[in-house]
Amino acid sequence: MFLSRILAAIALMLAVPTATLAGSLPSPTATTLVGKSDTTLFAGLSWTFGSRGQGVEGILGVAYGDIDVDEDVTGAKLSAHFGFTDGFSFDKIKLTGLIGDDDAQAELGFGYSFKIDQPFAVAGVNGEFVAVGADIFFDQTYEGYLTLHSIGKLSLDEETVPAASDDPIVGDVIDSPIFD
Repeated sequence: MFLSRILAAIALMLAVPTATLAGSLPSPTATTLVGKSDTTLFAGLSWTFGSRGQGVEGILGVAYGDIDVDEDVTGAKLSAHFGFTDGFSFDKIKLTGLIGDDDAQAELGFGYSFKIDQPFAVAGVNGEFVAVGADIFFDQTYEGYLTLHSIGKLSLDEETVPAASDDPIVGDVIDSPIFD
């Protein structure tokens, strides 16, 4: 009996359109996250240690990062390193790729030391204002580093847009026999 009343009510709603909109609701809005890419110049100070000795380097470079809505990051860094230990001198250049999330990215790449005339591999982690890793030379020596730099945390841009919805906007229902 209950089921027959529900079916009768549905049939009546479909046969006799008695619902009207008393007004319309404003369009809903939603804040969405939008992926972005960014290229930035940066500077840093690096403390080096390892089988090649200890020292301090100044760094100037450019970083590129592409962050998607899942906060995954891909990008690259190109940096020039200047030694301070034995006077100010241009020491090396590095090109590394970045992959990870907005908090920390793995950093892999290669470089060339003009001071010792030798290429090397780079492996490390890049984070908000800090990087750690090692330069691994092909003569089986290494130079670890701890770097403070001006590259901050990557973040998504926010944008307010009309909300996408498959639901119709419904106002007040007036004089419907279903709700009497």
